[in-house]
Amino acid sequence: MVATFISQVKRHHSEWVVYAETAGWDLLLVNRDTGEQLGVEAKLSLNMRVINQALRGVTRWYERRGPDYRAVLVGKGTADAEDLCLALGVGVIRASRSPHTAPFMPEDYSLSGRFPHWAPEARCEVPDYVPDVSGGVPSPVRLSPWKVAAIKLQIILERRGYVTRADMRALGLHQSRWTDKYHGFLTVSDGVFVQNQRTPDFRGQHPRNFSEIEADAERWLALANISVEPRIINGGV
Repeated sequence: MVATFISQVKRHHSEWVVYAETAGWDLLLVNRDTGEQLGVEAKLSLNMRVINQALRGVTRWYERRGPDYRAVLVGKGTADAEDLCLALGVGVIRASRSPHTAPFMPEDYSLSGRFPHWAPEARCEVPDYVPDVSGGVPSPVRLSPWKVAAIKLQIILERRGYVTRADMRALGLHQSRWTDKYHGFLTVSDGVFVQNQRTPDFRGQHPRNFSEIEADAERWLALANISVEPRIINGGV
């Protein structure tokens, strides 16, 4: 259902970019022209659980970041449930099995009010790269900001053969997760950190994103002031 919906959006609404498993949403759609966001939670049946998921953060005064529009993508549901969604400001997108069917989007309901604008104080944070993951699946793999930084560290590790604490600080990574003597993703060797059996395979987890970040390395290495040329480390790490 989710995969078909994504193909429908790409075919009929190319102005919307789909970020799967992003900012806590099954799908976060971002309008490339306006920057507006549509958060979508997907379930086969329209029920209170998925409605509650689409309303995340609404009752918490300290959570004011969110998408401009909220919606549920469902295969089936009752009229009463759809009326409840309308009253709560949550759009209902009916799933279709055909990729040739154009799904209803916020602009399609602009006059009916079925996709009210939530006017968030701040929109959801999105990664610099569109995640190469599936949305709406159990235990999803996510391309979080931490994962992007970790991929960058792994690219440095592959190119240079080692990384340092300075590299981790420059990328905004918490060092203990990588350097812990017993559980860290890396092992200390001659004052620097090298790969071990616990080092995650981010290239295998995110093949497309890994290649995109690798191709963009010259830019983010310069921004972080990191050189991948081997150098002598004095005074340990």
